[in-house]
Amino acid sequence: MASPEPLRPRLCRLVRGEHGYGFHLHGEKGRRGQFIRRVEPGSPAEAAALRAGDRLVEVNGVNVEGETHHQVVQRIKAVEGQTQLLVVDKETDEELRRRQLTCTQEMAQRGLPPAHDPWEPKPDWTHAGSLGSEAGQKDVNGPPRELRPRLCHLRKGPQGYGFNLHSDKSRPGQYIRSVDPGSPAAHSGLRAQDRLIEVNGQNVEGLRHAEVVASIKAREDEALLLVVDPETDEHFKRLRVTPTEEHVEGPLPLPVTNGTSPAQDGGTWKRDPFQESGLHLSPTAAEAKEKARATRVNKRAPQMDWNRKREIFSNF
Repeated sequence: MASPEPLRPRLCRLVRGEHGYGFHLHGEKGRRGQFIRRVEPGSPAEAAALRAGDRLVEVNGVNVEGETHHQVVQRIKAVEGQTQLLVVDKETDEELRRRQLTCTQEMAQRGLPPAHDPWEPKPDWTHAGSLGSEAGQKDVNGPPRELRPRLCHLRKGPQGYGFNLHSDKSRPGQYIRSVDPGSPAAHSGLRAQDRLIEVNGQNVEGLRHAEVVASIKAREDEALLLVVDPETDEHFKRLRVTPTEEHVEGPLPLPVTNGTSPAQDGGTWKRDPFQESGLHLSPTAAEAKEKARATRVNKRAPQMDWNRKREIFSNF
């Protein structure tokens, strides 16, 4: 009996035929990215080893994991008569997520690196929990994992940091739109769709796009970015807690219990903040006052000026 084929991404080179490439691309609700829905028999796509269920990672060398369906389609059409697609099947995709690796073309040639291989992201540059949808979800081969922010240390290369930052009109904040394969950003563990929380130790959630860009450029050749993936972002928002560097490796905020969400400091319960002043308020009233105070401190991001479109996307 033959041994199973090793897990690795596949680089599929398609040459357009008389009836096109012969595959159907679609997005799936609840899943990030674009997927190959169907491959026509006898088509250029089938000849290139494209398979139904594959997730699309790159188009012609550009990471598209954070792009919309329309943007991906336009990238495929940008090169006339041919296209090059980097894809992963479900098993490879899950293994990459479990090990927190960024999919690259190099992996298509060499396969996935063994654990602690030198060309994996350096552990002192990236501190992270694995991906998942819930704090109590189990990894493939491990205990329940923790949803934590990630601290990514980027050192500028000849072509810059290698990521694109953008603002999304439908939601406040700054997001990583794409990460160039093999770039300093990719090696630091930065991922498409991450939301940016801090730059060089300073919270930037309330800053405009241009101000965040200036913060990243403040240091000449390096940047320290605190980010959260969509699942971690949602988890912290449910707890009404702002992620900080302390949450990267330190105590995590406790979940809501019996309808209350006590304030935390380093993972320990805070006393009623009003008790020392002689006011013995009920937990509900104390929580309401604490929440109001936190709202004043963590003001929502100001309204974006969408006429200044050149500020919405920035490459690094």
